[in-house]
Amino acid sequence: MSFLLALIFSLSSNLDNFVIGLTYGVKNERIPLKANAIIAFITAFITFLSMLGGKLITQLIPNHVSNELGSVIFILMGCWFIGSDLIKKQQQQQQEQHTVLNFKGAVMLGLLLSINNIGVGILGSITKLNITLVVTLTFVTGMFLTYAGNHIGHSVIGNIVGKYNDLISGSLLILLGILSLMFNF
Repeated sequence: MSFLLALIFSLSSNLDNFVIGLTYGVKNERIPLKANAIIAFITAFITFLSMLGGKLITQLIPNHVSNELGSVIFILMGCWFIGSDLIKKQQQQQQEQHTVLNFKGAVMLGLLLSINNIGVGILGSITKLNITLVVTLTFVTGMFLTYAGNHIGHSVIGNIVGKYNDLISGSLLILLGILSLMFNF
């Protein structure tokens, strides 16, 4: 069960990688393997640091409270993502950005994509997810989702996932929160 929770965690926090890959794919711009690895490494490293921070927090909170608190916060974050998606859809302002993804761009993109992972990483640690497993899966899913989005490009599946990114991410976080409440670690 902990593998499934870690996988759901990694997918929910890395779904933006798919959208970024998709954005480049639609413009027929490939994301080189080196740039993809840099992005995935940065998001995994930030996740690792945030989970260490979460471990420190769990020392301040009693064990029986930390899992429930983390689970409820996952559910609330999922609701927030879904609400943000609905608001974004109403405003619907898209800006196109034409850039070549070099080393500096990959580092900046990795840092921007890892913002999600900070709060979610802290919560993952509070709910007792395995840090090594989560960080490994964060790297792997980050690489895979960026690659897949970049190669799917302008397909129907890519457009649907890109369009409903926050809704899917939010739903995964809610599922993660519910599963964390149901199964104690």
